[in-house]
Amino acid sequence: MSAATEKVHQIEDYQQKSDVEAMGDKIAANVGDNAQRDMGKVAIIVSFMATVLLVVFFYGLNQNLSSLTAEVKDLQSVRGEVADLNSQMAVVDGRLVELEKLPTKTRHIIMDGILEEMNQKAAYVGAQLSEEEQAKLAKVQELLKDVQSGLQK
Repeated sequence: MSAATEKVHQIEDYQQKSDVEAMGDKIAANVGDNAQRDMGKVAIIVSFMATVLLVVFFYGLNQNLSSLTAEVKDLQSVRGEVADLNSQMAVVDGRLVELEKLPTKTRHIIMDGILEEMNQKAAYVGAQLSEEEQAKLAKVQELLKDVQSGLQK
């Protein structure tokens, strides 16, 4: 009987298998160490990229806030100007109310002065124009005198 035909195992076979298993364990441990080092590199790269993204995000946000601040300042100046215009309009409205309160005769006197001023300006402008334009302007002056005489009645 030979050991090959029977189911007899020799100790050398087991010793070789345990050497192969020990070598496999060493390789697995080596692969695990390499994987840990590689994952460390990946973690460093990921953290660097995250830092770069945070810097870019912060810069963009800072620029947006700067432009928003400038717009808010512009808006405040516009509000100030609107407030000034409102106060000026209140003054004009007050003057109009006062003018409406004046008696009719006083208003006619004021309008008569304005029409006289317009007539004088038209005469000055007429001296500088051609004859055709002076004729047209003379018609305008006649109309102004008619209106003025109507106010004096």
